[in-house]
Amino acid sequence: MRFIVFIFIFIVCSLFTMAIAEEPVPEIFPAAITWISGELPGNSSIEGDWIWSEEITQGEVKVHEEGITKGIESHLFRTDFLVKLNQDSKVIQYVNVDPENMPLGIMLKFFLGSDKEVSLYWEGKEEAFVELDEYITAWYMGFIPEPGRWIGLEFNCKELDIKDAELVGMEFIVNSGRAWWGETVIINQDSGQPLED
Repeated sequence: MRFIVFIFIFIVCSLFTMAIAEEPVPEIFPAAITWISGELPGNSSIEGDWIWSEEITQGEVKVHEEGITKGIESHLFRTDFLVKLNQDSKVIQYVNVDPENMPLGIMLKFFLGSDKEVSLYWEGKEEAFVELDEYITAWYMGFIPEPGRWIGLEFNCKELDIKDAELVGMEFIVNSGRAWWGETVIINQDSGQPLED
């Protein structure tokens, strides 16, 4: 009798253990990760005039620019240091617009996996990127930020219809002027350890 009870307990415990093992483990996203901070992440390839400024910093962190632009100019990078995004992710890009060389507009472009791109732009009283309209679809985010100080441009992935995606690169675009680009920070609602590939 004791032997039968032992076998029964063993089977119940085994089934319970198997049920736990079969439950899917939820993917952990980082609470916050600073993707760009004085240097590019991982092994990165760049295009355009990528300049680490010697004129200005964000605190003690080096910032990047493409110099004083005449017309629409940009610099971009792609990296093997991928950051996973979900619809609850938020991206903060710090920017400082040059008050002495006030641009007509600025634009950010995010390169996601599967060759998808998401573009956001800010402009003054005049339309700054009308000549690009036939080539890209971009989200208008409002007036260009106040010049002469660091401002965090914040946007939620849910509002941009970004659900499950991998961020693989960015492009920084300025129309006729100069902007310094500081840290790029990704924040997720779910806490956890930094998740990178």
